Amino acid sequence: MIPLRLGALILLAVVVQVTVFADVRVSGVAPELLVLLAVMFGYWFGPRRGPTAAFAAGLFWDVYLPTPLGLSAIVFVVVSFAAAAGGAELFRDSKLQLATIAGFGTFAAVVGYALLGEVMGQRGLVDLEMLRVALIAGAINALAAPLTRPLLAWSIGPPTGLEGAGAVR
Repeated sequence: MIPLRLGALILLAVVVQVTVFADVRVSGVAPELLVLLAVMFGYWFGPRRGPTAAFAAGLFWDVYLPTPLGLSAIVFVVVSFAAAAGGAELFRDSKLQLATIAGFGTFAAVVGYALLGEVMGQRGLVDLEMLRVALIAGAINALAAPLTRPLLAWSIGPPTGLEGAGAVR
C-alpha cells in the first residue's frame, strides 16, 4: 500500500506544481514542491529508503521537464541523502530544524541542478539569477516544510529516518 500512496503523493505534487504554481510565484520564483518532497523523503525515511523515494520523484519530474532525463533524479538522490544524514546528526527535533533542512536542501538542489545541467550540456543555467532563485525557493520550502508532515505520515507512515532521536510528528 505504501508504494501506491507514495506514487499518489508524487503525482499530486507534480500536478500542483504544473498547474497551481505555474501562476503562483514569490518574486518571480515558484515553490519547488518536488524538491521539498525529495528533502523530506530523506529526512523522514532515512539514508537508505529516502533517496530511493526521492529518485522516483525526480524521475517522474524529469518526464515533464525539457532537460535530460535523470538530471532531477540524480540531484534529488544526493539532496535526500544529505538531508537524511544531516537530520540524523542533529540532537533535537523541531519545526525549526525541519524548516532549516528543507531550506538548505532546496538551495542545494537548485544549485546542484544548475551545475549538473551545465555539465550535461544545458547552457545558461548557472548565473547570478540562479542564486536568487535558489535563495527564494529555499525560503519558500522552509516555510512549507511543516505542512508536508501530514502528507508524508499518510503516504509512508511514521518517520524512520531519526531512529532514537524522537522524530518530528
